[in-house]
Amino acid sequence: MLSNKQYAVEEAVNIAIEKLQSVDIKKRCALHGLEVSDNKLNMRLFGQDMILDVNDFTTAAKPADLLLVLHYLLCNIPVKKTGELISFREFTGGQFYYEPFLSRTVKPLTGKYGNDIETIKKCITKFDYEEVKLGDFGAKIQSFGPFEITLIYHLGDDEFQVDAEVLFDSSFKRAFAAEDAAVIAGRICIGLLF
Repeated sequence: MLSNKQYAVEEAVNIAIEKLQSVDIKKRCALHGLEVSDNKLNMRLFGQDMILDVNDFTTAAKPADLLLVLHYLLCNIPVKKTGELISFREFTGGQFYYEPFLSRTVKPLTGKYGNDIETIKKCITKFDYEEVKLGDFGAKIQSFGPFEITLIYHLGDDEFQVDAEVLFDSSFKRAFAAEDAAVIAGRICIGLLF
């Protein structure tokens, strides 16, 4: 039996697929710079290769991950990285949901690792990432398509507790609502715990 959350994701996937029925999916993929070959969309998704059949939208990916890709494919304007980093608070509704966002993203990380950046560096290798010179440790971590989050980790000391933040390229707002951004960031941050 599906949990309420699983049921909601399944329903959202079905709604997104229904909306995509009226879209020329190959043109939409081309708009986003995604290649389709033999009716298969191959892309990197959270550090793994994903194949999506564009005829019926079947994939081996998790339903929540599929939903994110479908929401991206629903976007009818090209999305390019801007290089401008924004906080989750800058999404519509993000200010209101900021504390739950932190509870799904950076708080589990800082709670588990504290000042142990070396273990984070080992765990981050499961994703496609690039280190950046921000905080005591910074990384741009690829989710899929042009979307990456920037994780900035700050070590704690006698005065300040260990802290971290997740920032998004402003292009996220072109394709995603706050909930999608939270799911992407949470998927990466929780993925770093295992």
